[in-house]
Amino acid sequence: MSESELCNQQTTDPLRTSQLAEQSNLRHVLACVDTAPCADIVLAHAAAVAKAVGACMTVIHVLQSSPAQEPMDPVEWKQRHCAATAYLHERMLRCADLHADVVILAGPPAERISTWAHDNAVDLIVLGRGGEDHGPFVGLGDTARRVAEVAGASVLLVPAMQAKDSPIRYRKVLVPLDGSSRSECVLPLGLGIAAVHGAEVVLVHVAPNVDLIESNLLNAEAIALRDQLCSHNERAARQYLDWLRSRLPSPLTTGTRLLPSGDARRALAHIASEENADLMVLSAAGRSGHTDMTVGSVADYLINRIGIPVLLVRQHKRNLPRGHREQCHAMDARLPNQGII
Repeated sequence: MSESELCNQQTTDPLRTSQLAEQSNLRHVLACVDTAPCADIVLAHAAAVAKAVGACMTVIHVLQSSPAQEPMDPVEWKQRHCAATAYLHERMLRCADLHADVVILAGPPAERISTWAHDNAVDLIVLGRGGEDHGPFVGLGDTARRVAEVAGASVLLVPAMQAKDSPIRYRKVLVPLDGSSRSECVLPLGLGIAAVHGAEVVLVHVAPNVDLIESNLLNAEAIALRDQLCSHNERAARQYLDWLRSRLPSPLTTGTRLLPSGDARRALAHIASEENADLMVLSAAGRSGHTDMTVGSVADYLINRIGIPVLLVRQHKRNLPRGHREQCHAMDARLPNQGII
């Protein structure tokens, strides 16, 4: 869409705050709790999101066993099951007004969590983040890494050592947008959470980087062309952010941040710290939408490196009207009305 088309885009009625939670498509939240210190923070964030969108909540714990011991000895299963149930209920009592079902499973944690989530129509999986300092997912433990890779649901990753209020209250929510319909589909959820918590919403866009290839140093003409393209991208991005902001519910406090052309991953990590945000909500896949990548490169970088909870939103096709679904697949960039209304 050109700048003139964007300026002439016919705006519709702004979103109503009361409609945001209904459009979030979150009906079932699954909190994954182990015996690590992050159990309380996982429960607190899962409860904060579930209450914001009116979703039911389940707390799950997986008893690990070695492959040689499967199936688990019945006596051992009974003992460990009783101990885990008591542990979970004790942890849940620490969260005010937390009501949830409890599920105890046995086996490889990531596989059991992903399978149970699929079989029980879970829309959001909440896990603690922290663990290994190696591998492609540097900041994630093995279970969180595997779930982020294979689960079909959205995933909220919470830093293990993050300090928490009791109960959780989000004060500033960052929503990165790259101009694609995929990124905009997170808006109902991000805005809905912010509205319930009375949080400020900051829409963030990093203008695309402009690279020119020459065998030698760029000449004056090439430099002028590059600067012109950068100015064009930043001008169009400003109009895009202002247009989106004009359509948001008036009760919400919203701001915009336009970051100059550069590396979107590092720019977003920096802005999360600079804005002192409490939560980042972004699409698991952005503009490129490669089908062989369950987590896009920008989202992958952020979930490993920033010190705030990151909610990776995946579109649930079963919950999308047919026209919306077709349009989202047909347009890899630019603003279908259904993405934010």
